[in-house]
Amino acid sequence: MNEKREAGAGKPVLYSLVLAAVIVVGAVLLAVARKQGWVEGDLVTRGFNVIMGLALAVYGNTIPKMIDGAPLRSINDAKMRQSVGRVTAWAMTLGFLTWSGLWAFAPKAIAQVGSMVAVGTTVVVTLGYTLWKYITLQPDDHKNHS
Repeated sequence: MNEKREAGAGKPVLYSLVLAAVIVVGAVLLAVARKQGWVEGDLVTRGFNVIMGLALAVYGNTIPKMIDGAPLRSINDAKMRQSVGRVTAWAMTLGFLTWSGLWAFAPKAIAQVGSMVAVGTTVVVTLGYTLWKYITLQPDDHKNHS
């Protein structure tokens, strides 16, 4: 069983590298377009933020499939890991889709502030949900974590 787990260990790294390559290629293409005079600086900034937001939204969407780690001590631990993974994925996906939408369509001042609010909300939702799930564990489960 450990061999099976180790065989797939590189998938998240490869997936992350592919997304990073998409971001880098997008940035290079935008820089070339600007140097050629095809687009102006503001469009480069907006385009890069849209690419970055979409890449991170895609990455966020895969979080529940990539969660792995030490063997879990109980079924409640497994449920909590799965639940937190799903909420984190939803929060990241929606937060970074909002980021991309703001940079694509909103005035620059609104996009700058709104995108930070979207990501901040993602962090608050993720941390808040994780804390709530941990606090609401059954009393017997808290003993297992000590």
